This record gives sequence, structure tokens and C-alpha cells, in this order.
Amino acid sequence: MFKDGYVKVNDVKVNDVNLHYVTKGEGELMLFLHGFPYFWYTWHHQLEEFSKDYRVVAVDMRGYNLSDKPEEISSYSMPILMEDVKQLIEAFGEKECVLVAHDWGGAVAWAFAYTYPQYVKNLVMFDAPHPYTFIRELAENPAQREASSYMSFFQQPNSQDELLANHSEKLRNMLTEPGIKKGYLTKEEEAKYVEAWNQPNAMKSMLNYYRASSLYPFEERVHKPVALPHKVFESPTLIVWGNADEAFENSNLDGIEEYVPNVTIHRLDGVGHAPQHEQPEKVNEFMREFLSK
Repeated sequence: MFKDGYVKVNDVKVNDVNLHYVTKGEGELMLFLHGFPYFWYTWHHQLEEFSKDYRVVAVDMRGYNLSDKPEEISSYSMPILMEDVKQLIEAFGEKECVLVAHDWGGAVAWAFAYTYPQYVKNLVMFDAPHPYTFIRELAENPAQREASSYMSFFQQPNSQDELLANHSEKLRNMLTEPGIKKGYLTKEEEAKYVEAWNQPNAMKSMLNYYRASSLYPFEERVHKPVALPHKVFESPTLIVWGNADEAFENSNLDGIEEYVPNVTIHRLDGVGHAPQHEQPEKVNEFMREFLSK
């Protein structure tokens, strides 16, 4: 048992891997999917709040922290990642859930929602561009191509060594140090992230998401069309977006109603890539309002 009340379960076996997760509360399943380079802890503010009404589950996605880390790059392809989510929902004895996701977890959640819409009662997305608008922006918007150019580095075979060098300096500069300066992360929380990044084989596995993606190699695939089973996702969807996100241009939200007609969008000025960290009280308020409808 964590001191903050989370029940720590070592793992759940799904899709031939053991996935670590934390859970709290009872009721309807609310499943949280983190992005790069986070792990389950990125959701701790939301877990505390929504465990009052839901059975919250935050998973370390495959390759991250304490979850299994398959060696093959192909083990991180989108169909396999979607199957992880499907089997997770089923492993908790449910047929649907409130799906909450960020960044890479959001990419998986978008694909999952369009492939298995019956499993997603409500969708809550944080700074994860819609696949259709993102590929449009990559093709037509030089600013988005520049903002995404880091993918080329991430896809290199030894990029994990550079990211972990000097006590994970590059990642700390990217993620934790700005948060510490702004006051929404602490040095103790930074230590949690550094520990997760330095789990054996974790960083290589985390980067395999980029190496296995349809945008590999990045420079050659930015014009590749997106193929999803459906054009429209009908279920209620909440998008919380930091307008100061350096990874994704705000134009990714333009025209999204064509693909998600039942969408509510909240933009947070001055907030970067992870609103659930920077403005947790406001984020929880948005989620409460959305889920109460």
C-alpha cells in the first residue's frame, strides 16, 4: 500500500506481457494511459480526485518503468499497443471505460477509440493531436514538422544512451527542470522520473514506440495518409490542451469537429505539454464538468 492510499498491484498479464499498474477506488473503470517519457505517476492528481467515484487504474505502458520490456521493435507497433488496452479493460472485468490519455498514450487512445469504439464510453485527451489533423499539419505546416523533428533523433539506434547520459540530463532539461522552476514538480518527483527512466532496458523500450511507429523514418513518412477503421468517433470526448505546448502546434485542433463531433475543448493559455501536471485543479474541474453531463 502506498502512503497516499494507492493499492499497488505487481502486474496484470495481458497480450503476453506483464503490465504494472496502480489502482484505487470502486465503481466504473477509468483507465489512464501516459505518454513519453512519463509513467503511471503523471496521473497522481487525477487518481486521487477521481478515485472518489471511479475505479481508477493507471498503468505503466509496455516498455516503461516496472512493466515488461519486450526486445523487438515490432512489439511496440500500434496494433499491439491497442490490444494491450483492450485486454486491460477485459482483465478488470469491464466491457467499457472512461479512457484518459496523454501524448503517446493519447496516440494509442485515439487509434483504440476508432478501432474499438464500443470499449470507450468517454474519451479524455491531454495534448495528444488527433491522427487526421496531426498528419495534415505534418504535411502542410512547416512549424509542426520542425516541432516534431525530435522524432528523427529518438528513432536513432543509440539515442537512449544520449538521453540517459549525465544522470538523464537531456530528459531532465526537457521535462522535470521546467516543472521545478514553475513550481508544479518537486525534486522528489524528479527523482521518481529519473528512477523510472533508468530501469533496465526502459529507455530503449520507450523509444521503440517511435521506431515502430508509422512515422519511421520520420523524414520520409510525414506525408503518409492515416488509415483508421472509422472517420468519426461519436462518443463524448474532452480535449484539454496547453496552448504553450512546444511539441504540437495549436492548429492541430482546427477542424477536429469533423472527426469528433461530440467534442468539448478547453485551452489553457501559458500551459505546456502536460496540463495534468501544470494545472491539476483546473484539469480536474474540466473533467468533473465533462463527466457529469
